[in-house]
Amino acid sequence: MTTSPRHETPGPPIDEPASIAASPGDGRVSLLARLGVYTSLSTLSDFVYGAVFVTVILARGADPWMVGAIIAAGQVIGLLMEAPSGALGDRYGHRRLLTIGLAFWGVGLLTIGLAPGLALTLVGMCLGHVGASLKSGTLTAILINRVGATDRTARIERIVRISAVSTRLGSVLGAASVMIAGTWLSAGPLVAVGGVLLLVLALFAPKCFPTTPVDPDRRVGAILVESVVLVASRRFLPLVLLASALMVATMLLVVAWQPLLAAEYGGEDVRLNGLVLLVMSLALMAGAACARWVDRDRPHLWGPVVASGIALPLLLAAYDVIPLVVGLVLAEFLIGLGGVLSGVWNQLMFTDANRNTMFSAVTVVTLFGAAVTTGSFGLLWDLWSIPTAVALLSVLALVVAMASLVLSRLVPESVDFTWAVRRNAEAEELDGELSEDTRSREESPKGP
Repeated sequence: MTTSPRHETPGPPIDEPASIAASPGDGRVSLLARLGVYTSLSTLSDFVYGAVFVTVILARGADPWMVGAIIAAGQVIGLLMEAPSGALGDRYGHRRLLTIGLAFWGVGLLTIGLAPGLALTLVGMCLGHVGASLKSGTLTAILINRVGATDRTARIERIVRISAVSTRLGSVLGAASVMIAGTWLSAGPLVAVGGVLLLVLALFAPKCFPTTPVDPDRRVGAILVESVVLVASRRFLPLVLLASALMVATMLLVVAWQPLLAAEYGGEDVRLNGLVLLVMSLALMAGAACARWVDRDRPHLWGPVVASGIALPLLLAAYDVIPLVVGLVLAEFLIGLGGVLSGVWNQLMFTDANRNTMFSAVTVVTLFGAAVTTGSFGLLWDLWSIPTAVALLSVLALVVAMASLVLSRLVPESVDFTWAVRRNAEAEELDGELSEDTRSREESPKGP
């Protein structure tokens, strides 16, 4: 958590991420393992939705431009919710926000799955994005804020990597679920089942994770302003650009693969969507796992290099230079690898006091990029063609990734990974002084 020590739930610092205690008085299952389970299952639900959501919208009578507009509308709602959600987590506790976020997300998917028309589909899309924004960053914040200064880079890298691999495992399970359950269920009911699973996770979250610290003395607005000022500084600009490049490339793949698949093979059988998504998800998981062999001390170099090449396989596949499935698999592998590198850079630079809020501030920028990408894709598709839309947005992802690489060399403080450690130490020292001053006033004799 991100509060001052006087409000923390007592617990010893950890020496290895694998040894994080599951909860006070319960060491049977590590927090890292619970992180993996929750990440996998929530991603499973998300990928059941992700495998068919464009198909669902099209089946309810939407034109191509409406597909982009509906998706972008949900993302805008998520963008507006993302920044304050991080401050709420840092103020009221990450476990509490995790529970509420999963509940909203589940209701959103349930609504999308059971909606009779486009209006309620849009409502469910907005509810789902609100819940996902509330939940985002909470699980990793619970773990990383328990990491000390010793061997910090390796520990954070391991937590981020295992979280990413768990996410990719969940995507594999989600794709397999669509492929198998598509025999009995159509696209809408599949999404509704994913919503029910998220509601079950919300129900058990308070039992699966320890209480997290709260700080009643810090206002949400103050936390938000402090984090936004930091993220908007020169120090964080290359990092934000890398996250944005990854989001543009990822969302381009997300909105393009189903129409490309339908154009090549037909879109009547959702089991084909599940099969292709399963293969893509395996590539995504492999990319995240392979991050362990990339130099963890230089995410600012390898992250932009990987991000700059993500859209190329998709572009080649869109123009029939390489088989479609090959292009999708290569792009997903690079997304998995680049996502871990970007996540490590982020978490190394975030301070404990504002970790979730800073995560949300960066996510707001990336969600803006996501909304621009999805909205532009639908418009460009309607005006010209899918390959043209892919080509133009691929150039955007490449330019932003290269800007991150160049700026990381021009702004040395953006790769000073000891900065957050120093800020954490200063905050602890200041808190100790305030606590001592408070005790002195309480113990001083009162006048008559």
